Amino acid sequence: MIHFKINRREFESDRRQVRVAWLAELAGLDPTRFELVRTATGEIWRDPSATVELRDGDSFEAKGRLRPLEPSIRYTVNGEPQVTKESPLIVEEILRRAGPDAAIDLDHLKDYYLDNVRTGIRYENLGDEVPVTDGDQFVALYAGPTPVA
Repeated sequence: MIHFKINRREFESDRRQVRVAWLAELAGLDPTRFELVRTATGEIWRDPSATVELRDGDSFEAKGRLRPLEPSIRYTVNGEPQVTKESPLIVEEILRRAGPDAAIDLDHLKDYYLDNVRTGIRYENLGDEVPVTDGDQFVALYAGPTPVA
């Protein structure tokens, strides 16, 4: 687990490479209205889609025009942490956002279904709306053909 701070608030991640937008939402900030600065080196990120390599003990400052976001919804897909402020989401969006980090093959999304472990509800169609609440745990299971060697 990697421990780090944003504006003196402590956070942790099990992933070393994360997007600036994810860090912003984690800290409750609008990713389009600030820049992220690594205090030890002065590195600056302004693009929300940019990747940041986290180091244990990192400290960041978010500078600029800050505006608190709506409360964030934290959930997991195949154990990979996700953050959103939107609900409901469609199954396809949940799978795309989690992507390869959650062992999801984006080229075969139609072959997946999504189970909400907390509620026990299964979603089988990419267009199904899924109410996402804080703490939800989703499992994306592949149901397509398995190649034979």
